[in-house]
Amino acid sequence: MELIDFGDMSELRIRLQVLAEEADRRLVTVFGSGISSEVLPNVTQLTDIFREHVPPQGRDKYDSAINAISDPGLKYQGAAAILTRQAGEKAVMRAIRAAVLRACHDVPEREVTEVARNEAQCREYVRSGSWSIPAGYKHFAQFFAGLNGKVRGPIITTNFDPLIEIALHEAGVSAEPLSVPIDSSPTLDQLREFIAQPVLHIHGYWTGAATSNAPARINADRPRLDRVLQALLTDSVVLVVGYSGWLDGFMKSLRSRVLNEADALQAEVLWAAYEKEPAKAIGQGALRELVGAPGFTLYLDVNGHTLFSGLLDGKGGQAQEVSVPHGYSRVPIRTSTDTYNPVPFADGHQPGWADAAPGRWPMLSSTLELEQELCHRLDSGSGGGVVAIGPLGEGKSLAARQVAMKVAAARIDWNFLWREPGAPPITEEGLRHVQDVVGPRAVICIDEADLVGDELAATQGLWGADGSGLVFLLTSHDRLWWQGAGIQLRSRISDVLFHGITREDAEGIATAWEQMELLPLSDDGRIQQKDASERLLSSAGDMAAESNTLFGAVLDVRYGSQLIDRVEDLLRKLRETKLTDDISIGDVFAGICVMQNALDKNGNAGRGASRSVIARMGGFDPVFADGKILKTLGREAAVTFAGERVYSRHSAIAATVAGILRKDGSAEKVYKLVGRAGGELRVTEGRPEEDGHKDAYLLCQSPGLSLQESVWAAVGAIEGTNGLLEAKVTLMSVLRREDDSRAVALARGLAPTVYDYVDFGGAIRAFLNDFSISMRQAYPQTAAGLAALALDDRVGFPLDANRAGYALVSLAKAADRLKGQTGGDSAVEVMEICYVLMERIRGTRDAKQHLRSLWGNLKDLDPFREQSAAKLAGALAQTLHEVVIATVRDVKIPIELNGVLSFNTLRDLAEGRHSHTDAQGGQ
Repeated sequence: MELIDFGDMSELRIRLQVLAEEADRRLVTVFGSGISSEVLPNVTQLTDIFREHVPPQGRDKYDSAINAISDPGLKYQGAAAILTRQAGEKAVMRAIRAAVLRACHDVPEREVTEVARNEAQCREYVRSGSWSIPAGYKHFAQFFAGLNGKVRGPIITTNFDPLIEIALHEAGVSAEPLSVPIDSSPTLDQLREFIAQPVLHIHGYWTGAATSNAPARINADRPRLDRVLQALLTDSVVLVVGYSGWLDGFMKSLRSRVLNEADALQAEVLWAAYEKEPAKAIGQGALRELVGAPGFTLYLDVNGHTLFSGLLDGKGGQAQEVSVPHGYSRVPIRTSTDTYNPVPFADGHQPGWADAAPGRWPMLSSTLELEQELCHRLDSGSGGGVVAIGPLGEGKSLAARQVAMKVAAARIDWNFLWREPGAPPITEEGLRHVQDVVGPRAVICIDEADLVGDELAATQGLWGADGSGLVFLLTSHDRLWWQGAGIQLRSRISDVLFHGITREDAEGIATAWEQMELLPLSDDGRIQQKDASERLLSSAGDMAAESNTLFGAVLDVRYGSQLIDRVEDLLRKLRETKLTDDISIGDVFAGICVMQNALDKNGNAGRGASRSVIARMGGFDPVFADGKILKTLGREAAVTFAGERVYSRHSAIAATVAGILRKDGSAEKVYKLVGRAGGELRVTEGRPEEDGHKDAYLLCQSPGLSLQESVWAAVGAIEGTNGLLEAKVTLMSVLRREDDSRAVALARGLAPTVYDYVDFGGAIRAFLNDFSISMRQAYPQTAAGLAALALDDRVGFPLDANRAGYALVSLAKAADRLKGQTGGDSAVEVMEICYVLMERIRGTRDAKQHLRSLWGNLKDLDPFREQSAAKLAGALAQTLHEVVIATVRDVKIPIELNGVLSFNTLRDLAEGRHSHTDAQGGQ
């Protein structure tokens, strides 16, 4: 039997039904003119309308040029170009408005031309007029209104008219047009700020200042739109309806992303073609290249006017009842019980609504308290809310879903909404919009509420007021909550702690395991429910001092000594999925685990792997992190989040992975991978500090790593930065952990060429300081010369208080070591001067803290404290001049002193006249 390469409309309807039911992907819908032409002029008719607006004296030239073109699309583009040249952009816009107004019942045909001149009047007709809406848009709007908020992605259209927005509004969905006629595409942050459903008119909007009609503008490359499209495609299903596939700027972007990045983006493109024959549908254009590409499916004989009718099991007619604001979903009060697999959640995956169904998993004691607090808020009628707080893996997300489902079923007078990731920011306008859509009484549920804590704090005057009708049900990592907006919200948001379990909780979990045949196995078969609950309670008690007790106890009881085998199997499976020729998903997961194990075992410090670092480990742009990488790791490895950082489900898993890497010989690859990712981001222009690259870049400095692991991570950072001096200085500090000789050898090798590095200005003082520390024990005089050189005005970027402090400490300690060897008085004077300068620049507290070891070897400091900063700096320069000259000669560093040392900036810092802070980097 011959395989069929293309689908049909019935299969496309099934695919859309599955998408709606599974609600695991975002739908991005692209509409061309194929649907709107049911009630609006088509391209041939628009060409005639353009002719009506051509000045009389230009008609002959217009006719001769346009009549010579056979393709209707090219006729249209040529007509627009001629009209623009002869009558200007405003004439084109009047012609387009005249065409669109033909669908408005309130505008008589004889008045169309006059109304088209008045943009404000046209906008008013959108708000209050009666319009002919194509059947396809009506059915789509009903379908879209019934979708889970997580599935509703942006709508993109090449059309100028407002008919999609009007259809959505009539179905209960607020929609707002965004005109993007040229390469001025909005950023993702700007799109996220849309309270209503955004509709991107990528060729312009009928009441805007301009549109894309002429060939030069339609076909131009659009790099800004390209970048936004890249992000919109990530983990999305893109449905294209009524679009011919002209190779315009949009089609160029779509083609590039599908052909080059569909797998990494985890994007799927469903192309609905009206034609029945493949050859006619594909033609000779860009669509031909897409057929057969990963994630691309062509459906033939699709009637866009009937495609969406009757989908969602007839719910389309009830759209007004199920409509939700943009970015939200209604909390379901029941879920299907036909097929439920409890294993993923039991193994640590993030819960879904099926896991939260009443009676499926027990409501723990903290969950019951959360329910009581929420009901108290609802009964009081006052604004406010409740937050479940605790470490990772304590059941907060399941609890919020369980409480939301249970209370939503009981309190039908309240509308329960689940805020989806990527929803619009929480603003007063947005909250009022929520109430306008669903009614005056709304419970808004937000998982990982620490991400919107500042927004909640900024709007608490509205939702926190008595009788506001707004109540929040939140979850948050406890550290992130109290270090963020939690303190400001304490009076209006009551907190319920999730940390550990009671005996009743343990018994309930074990009973659920028994019912679902999930009790752990022993040599004699499955253990008894009673034994499982006792072991669960005991394990949680043993872990009480740790941050994560519940899931840690679950791991311990269900897998125990088998955990290593299970994690090895997981790594083996993940390593089968390659991201590049050399890097697999397993390598990235291992990188996440080693960062967690070294820097942030329980997700308490916000130092886990960031999305940017994860994407770079896979060799991708950061936009790809949420596509193939995190989606796969969420499904296969149950990774979790604390704020914007990613972690394995439990510290025991991270530690187990780190141990496996040492055992199977892959540790070097993974530690270098993490360091390299951090290094690559370190040198990326415009990279914000908060994207988390610094933790990966400086992983080598973690005291939790062995020396060899630290060296691997440092070498990776050097490779990632393409050999920045700063990264090599970090390696020097790592090598000093074992002995100074390796660090000295590296520094001596760097010294002759140190000024060849692009970052020498910011890193040279750190290099000299670290070189000094490495030389201190064996060569204290050279160490003193290096530290003094780090204080000179002419070395690198301007000296600031931090750099001065580091160098003064190194100089004082080198002098102390030199005194121990020679007993020289000059060394003693250097120590006292350094101490007093340190007091003046960094304060007495810092001086005592960092120079405590010198205290017994110092002379009386009062005479030095009585001297001016100029005198102290001058004495230091005179004393150390010959030492520095000898040091420069010894280490062969290419610095020309041209006379005595210059400590003018050091003097100014000590006098309080400078507070230089280098904004250009460096250490």
